[in-house]
Order: sequence, then C-alpha cells, then structure tokens
Amino acid sequence: MFKERRVEPREVLALPLWLPDGRAAVTRDLSSSGMYLVIQGERLIGGVLFFEMRVPGARLRFSAEGLIVRVERRDGYTGVALKLISPRLEALA
Repeated sequence: MFKERRVEPREVLALPLWLPDGRAAVTRDLSSSGMYLVIQGERLIGGVLFFEMRVPGARLRFSAEGLIVRVERRDGYTGVALKLISPRLEALA
C-alpha cells in the first residue's frame, strides 16, 4: 500500500521554468516544500537540481535547488519530484 509522505498540500500548477543548461521544463504541481516537474526527452538526472522560473505578469523570479527524490522516465519526457532546498523569491525591477 502507498503511504503518502507529503506534508503540505500540492497545487496543480503548470509554470515554465529553466534549468542551468538552458533546457526548459514545466511544473505539474507545487507546494511550499516540493514540486514535480516535467522535462522533454528521456534524461539521466540525479542528485540536486537548480532551477529558475519567472512568474508571468507578476515581475517575480523564483529560484531554488531541489533534492531529487524520484525520477520517472516515460516515452518522450522525464518527470522529476523535488524536495525544495533554499527557495528564493525576488522582485524584478
């Protein structure tokens, strides 16, 4: 039987984000402590992932490191579950 380990509720939210190598990804869901994102293509990925996203129309940038807790490879994409480390929200000038 599956045991739910999420502490905070997740919000279904599709926002674009960028990885340091320039690859784009999209969030599937997000909470204050974690998120799930989808990267196009089947990627080998592990450890810690840094990402950045800009909140459309709000002049905000959100960046964080995420500890990769699960990777799901599917036809044409890679899903990644992250535990957020050092999240940072900044106002853009």
